[in-house]
Amino acid sequence: MNYMDIQWVIQRNLTNDFERIAAFCEKIGVKFIGLDIIPFTSELPAFDKSRKSIIYGSTTFNDLVFKNKELKQGVFYDEKNFSIENYIEKWGRYMLNYDASISTFQALIEGDNYSPDKQLFIRPDDDSKSFAGEVKRFDEIGDWYNKLKIIENTNLSLESKIVVSEPYNIQFEWRLWIVNKKVIAASKYREYFKLKKEQGCPETVISFAEARCQEYTPHDVFVMDICLCGDEYYIVECGCMNGSGFYNANIDDIVSSVSDYFLSTI
Repeated sequence: MNYMDIQWVIQRNLTNDFERIAAFCEKIGVKFIGLDIIPFTSELPAFDKSRKSIIYGSTTFNDLVFKNKELKQGVFYDEKNFSIENYIEKWGRYMLNYDASISTFQALIEGDNYSPDKQLFIRPDDDSKSFAGEVKRFDEIGDWYNKLKIIENTNLSLESKIVVSEPYNIQFEWRLWIVNKKVIAASKYREYFKLKKEQGCPETVISFAEARCQEYTPHDVFVMDICLCGDEYYIVECGCMNGSGFYNANIDDIVSSVSDYFLSTI
C-alpha cells in the first residue's frame, strides 16, 4: 500500500484550512477531493470512491459517511466511546467534569433542585455538537426546555443526555491530536475564556495527555481537549478528529500522521 491508495475528502464549505490541507496532500502525493455539503442533507454527493477515503467535515457529512459501509472506515469514531459519561468512567478525577451529573433536559428541569439564578455549566454528553457547552442560569435552561417541548429539533430532545456541573475557572485550554497514543500536533485555543490560537502546547500537557492514553483511548485517532484549572491539568473532552477544528495546529503533521495510520489499517 502507498499514498496512491488513499485520498482525503474534505467539506469545502466548512473549513478555512481547505487550501492548506490540499497543498500538503499534493506535496506528499495523496489525492484530495473537495465537496460542498448541503446542511441537513440526507444524501452524500457523488465523488470518486476508487481509493480509500479519509473524511473531514461537518457532523452531517460525517454521519452520512459513517452510515455507509463502503466509507465508514475513514471516520475515526465509535458512538459508545465518544461520550463524557464514558470518559468519566475511564479517567475518573482526571476529567474536568468528573463530579458532574449525567441527566436529560426533562430530568433536570422537572427535578427543580436549583434556584432560578443558579448558574450551571451544561453540554451534550455525546460528540454530536448539538449545542456548545456553556454556563447558563437555571431559569434560562428552563426557557430552553419549554421551547424544546414545542419545537421539533432533529439534534435535541427532552430526553437528550446532557452533562450538568458547577462552572469552573479555567485558565488555558489546548487541543491535542493523538494517533496511536502519541500527541502528533497541538494548539492552544482559549485563554481565560477568550479565543486565543497558538500553535503547540507545554511539554507537561503532552506528558499528561500521553499518560492518560496509556490508561484508555476512545479510538486510535482522536482529539483531546485539556485545560489548566488551578494548578492541575484536566481533560475537558475528546472528539472525533474528522470534525474537529484545527485552530493553529500544524496541519501538515496531522495529515501526514493520520494518512500513515490509515494506510496501516487498510
